[in-house]
Amino acid sequence: MALAAWWNGIVARLSDSGAAAPDPRATIPPPPANGSLLSLAEMRQLTRTDLENAARIRCQAVQVDPWTVLCRVLGRFKFLVDGRDIALAPHLMLDGYWEMWCTEYMLAHIRPGMVVIDVGANLGYFSVLLADLVGPDGRVVAVEPNPRMAQLTERNLALNGFWHTARVERIAVGATSGEALAFRFVASDPKNGRVVKAGGVLPDDGDTAEIAVTGMRLDDLVAGPVDFIKIDVEGAEEQAWGGLTRLLDASPDITVLMEFNALRCRTPEATLADIATRFPLRELRLGGDVQLVTPAEIMEQREDTLLILSRQAPTPTPAQNKG
Repeated sequence: MALAAWWNGIVARLSDSGAAAPDPRATIPPPPANGSLLSLAEMRQLTRTDLENAARIRCQAVQVDPWTVLCRVLGRFKFLVDGRDIALAPHLMLDGYWEMWCTEYMLAHIRPGMVVIDVGANLGYFSVLLADLVGPDGRVVAVEPNPRMAQLTERNLALNGFWHTARVERIAVGATSGEALAFRFVASDPKNGRVVKAGGVLPDDGDTAEIAVTGMRLDDLVAGPVDFIKIDVEGAEEQAWGGLTRLLDASPDITVLMEFNALRCRTPEATLADIATRFPLRELRLGGDVQLVTPAEIMEQREDTLLILSRQAPTPTPAQNKG
């Protein structure tokens, strides 16, 4: 009865909006025969191919309002996505996972009780996974300036029971707290939204929205210490790094996973040189292995480099553990 009332309420809201009501029989594929969800232990034990297949076979997706689709990711989490997003949402709705090399790294290295920050949370895919991994004694801070993505991240954390251990900050990280910034994004590809200084100019494809946001140093976000930070800020990595000094000093065991693209940076050589004064430069590769990398090699790459910054020696990667 409760499920029927819930569905009827959705249909009523869609009718009021003029949108066509989805047929749940057409949008929800059958789950595995035994109805089981993946456990974190199973995720850690499975090979990449088996984990991807296990997530894919458990995929379910149903439209819940004109712009929102409820799906299942990683064979475990209930997850809301924006139906207008044609870049990330289709992968989550039909495959149930995203960037498996990063997913595997977090499964292998994040432990209960850790304090973690997800900078550039987008829909909250990694935020939700991190919240599950750190458990009730850990803490997650998700940072996302896009209001729609921040809203969905909050809902996804709450939907999976993590409202008491995770929070979402609707700010943009930068080198200066309180700075007025502009955030530009496209509804059909919100994961590639980016921050510019107020009055700055970026290409506009005609579907670009711009909002005012406030910058904040990561140093001012939490008191510390912090165990893990994921930074994916689409060209604002220099600004994010510029606001990250005190927190690094207060966190001797910290690991930073940062997407770095020299082509999007103003002074990439200087930024890499500064990073190298604090950490050995290591790269998380698509196969899941972590290898030393030189500044010259990073500068030569035409795509993103996933830097793993840690004072600790790298532990065996999931790919190595699973053969």
